[in-house]
Amino acid sequence: MKKKIYAESAIAENLREFFNTEKINIEVTSEQADNIKIVKCNDRRESDINTIYAGGSISCETARKIASLTGIPLNTMGKLMNHLDVKIRRCSLGCFK
Repeated sequence: MKKKIYAESAIAENLREFFNTEKINIEVTSEQADNIKIVKCNDRRESDINTIYAGGSISCETARKIASLTGIPLNTMGKLMNHLDVKIRRCSLGCFK
């Protein structure tokens, strides 16, 4: 079963292209659902396990949990965070480059 991620329509198509390029089996939907959502923000708001704020930030621990929940490899999760301009904070393991 394909996993779903909700994304605001303004960034949904961009995410679909990213997932296709990276060969990640995740469906991007613009319908609200009980899953991870990706929304645009104008500040460096901290993302959590339910919401990734594009243009925001995320802790290493949270990024790792989301990667595990979605099946995204850690190196690809790092690429996704870069793609969404999400700054990874509090990472001492060097998992995300």
